[in-house]
Amino acid sequence: MNAYDDLYEELENIHSTLSGTGLLTMESCHLPRFLEIINGSQFYITLHDVEFYRPLCINEPMRQFYGFEGQVLQGMDYFYYLKTIHTSTYHALIESISFFRKDTPGYLDLKYKLLDATGEWRKTIGTSKTIIRNERHRPKIAITVMKETKEHLDSSVYENFMSLTEREQEIVSLLVLGSTKKEIAHHLNISFGTVVTHVKNVYKKLRIKKLTELTQIVELFTMK
Repeated sequence: MNAYDDLYEELENIHSTLSGTGLLTMESCHLPRFLEIINGSQFYITLHDVEFYRPLCINEPMRQFYGFEGQVLQGMDYFYYLKTIHTSTYHALIESISFFRKDTPGYLDLKYKLLDATGEWRKTIGTSKTIIRNERHRPKIAITVMKETKEHLDSSVYENFMSLTEREQEIVSLLVLGSTKKEIAHHLNISFGTVVTHVKNVYKKLRIKKLTELTQIVELFTMK
């Protein structure tokens, strides 16, 4: 069983309930009925404005976790995330920004260390998804469903991507542009065998097996 499966199920249940009650609008997030629905979850829930990257509201379990006074987070901006997320998991912010700017389909699964009301850092995992779009049909509001975990937090895709050496980055750039390994060897004035070794190392670092997966990762983390 995927560690995120129960989070997917809960996210879809909340999404369906909000849709069925006509609350999937940009003006609804502060309404009592909206908060009542997300308060019915045992998981930690946050609603984000991903166009301007700021939190909008949280459910009661999340409020208690942080020790905040209220659930509606008025006047907060992206510093909210910098204050609540441990620096070792700041990469989650970058992955999130890229995910919604690229309007990537599906779920965004991330791992975090969050600061609770007692001043302790807690390991959590969460999944996010766009639930409301703006007038240009771009992601506007996303929901994140999270839970605490005792599992070791492995390095993220972004961290692995950033760990590539300068030479590996050169080869990756040429690969996604359509160059063959033989062409790359000629272009960089290195042996074909060296290129093959670098490509194997890149795939191992990124935990991928195909060029299409590599292309997706490069596209995700190339800001435009």
